[in-house]
Amino acid sequence: MDHFQYKNGILHAEDVAIPDIAAAVGTPFYAYSTATLTRHYHLFTEALSPLPHLVCFAIKSLSNVAVLKTLGNLGAGMDVVSGGEYLRARAAGVPGDRIVFSGVGKTREEMRLALTGGIRQFNVESEPEMRALSEVAVSLGVTAPITIRVNPDVDAKTHEKIATGKKENKFGIPIARASDVYAEAARLPGLQVIGIDVHIGSQLTELEPFEVAYHKVADLTRRLRAEGHTITRLDLGGGLGIPYERSNEAPPLPTDADRG
Repeated sequence: MDHFQYKNGILHAEDVAIPDIAAAVGTPFYAYSTATLTRHYHLFTEALSPLPHLVCFAIKSLSNVAVLKTLGNLGAGMDVVSGGEYLRARAAGVPGDRIVFSGVGKTREEMRLALTGGIRQFNVESEPEMRALSEVAVSLGVTAPITIRVNPDVDAKTHEKIATGKKENKFGIPIARASDVYAEAARLPGLQVIGIDVHIGSQLTELEPFEVAYHKVADLTRRLRAEGHTITRLDLGGGLGIPYERSNEAPPLPTDADRG
């Protein structure tokens, strides 16, 4: 449910007519609903309430600082993929220990920015990135907490251009190579392995792909722990779909998982 509804043929945002907003602020403009953002954030926190968790908002989807501040004030973390996004999260008042640095192509300058400004973790995408982060952390005399993104080879059943969890998508390391890559990470100075990262795609309209991927991650967690790694955190990515047309066939809610 969102808070944009038609009343007598006129679109309203939280009971305020859009034409009235246009008259007040001019056009063009963007209108966001605090009530909708708050409701959706609480849907995720409710679904995860039995577990210690942090719900992170992907800034690449919407970088409006007022929106980030709204979510940050609710307790959300931020998932960033660039130095600019990191700075936006900080400008919105989100502390470093609630910011996760994801994404491919992180530069050494961006690594330094996050390591000096505060970071919850780096989601490492590749072995070259892992080695570069090690060098930067050592040069600063700090330790970088990392997860490593694994590719579980799971079909998210979404559009091919936004699927990220199959082996041909080239995101993360193949899950079959995880033991070797984690072993190297444990040997590199300046890094602290804390968890596993997985992201299978966006606009998912079924929960079953999540279940398949997360079972694989659970198996991997047990294996890595048996190999001596301290796995304390799972970064479980992927986006539930949204309805692009008004219909009775809405995508599942986060709270539907325990009934699936």
